[in-house]
Amino acid sequence: MKKLILAGIFVAGAAIGLALAVSGPAAQQAEPYTMTSFGPWNAAVAKTHVPMVKFEKTNMGFKVTVQVDNHPMDPQKPHWIEWIRIDDAKGNRLAEKAFKPTDPSPAVAEFELPAIYDSLKVLEHCNIHGTWLNEAAVGLK
Repeated sequence: MKKLILAGIFVAGAAIGLALAVSGPAAQQAEPYTMTSFGPWNAAVAKTHVPMVKFEKTNMGFKVTVQVDNHPMDPQKPHWIEWIRIDDAKGNRLAEKAFKPTDPSPAVAEFELPAIYDSLKVLEHCNIHGTWLNEAAVGLK
C-alpha cells in the first residue's frame, strides 16, 4: 500500500511543498511511535528516531531545541528526517521545521515559545520509519 505524503514549508502565508509516495509500515501508521511502542521496528530504530528535547529559559519564555541523533540525512538512499514539530498537550500545532535530504546531520530545530506550557509533544517524521513522538515536561518556571 502506498500513501501520499505532503511535505513542505510555509513562507509568508504561502505553502511550498512536494508530494512523496511512501509504502511499507510507515504508510500504515495510525499513531506516532515512541521509545516503548515502536510498532514494526525495534529498539535500535527507536533510539535513532525518538526526538531528544532540551529546554532553556529565555526572557520571552523558553527555547526548545529538538535533535534527532544518529539519523542520516542522505538523498542517495534516500533516508532523512522530513520535519520536526511541536504540539501542545492537546495536540495543537505550535511550531514546525521542514528539512531537505541534503541538510546536515543531525537534524536540529530550535523554537521560541511563551512560558505557558507544562508539557509538549515533540514529533519528527522520517521518510522511511514514519512519525516518532517524545512527550516532554517543560520543567521551567
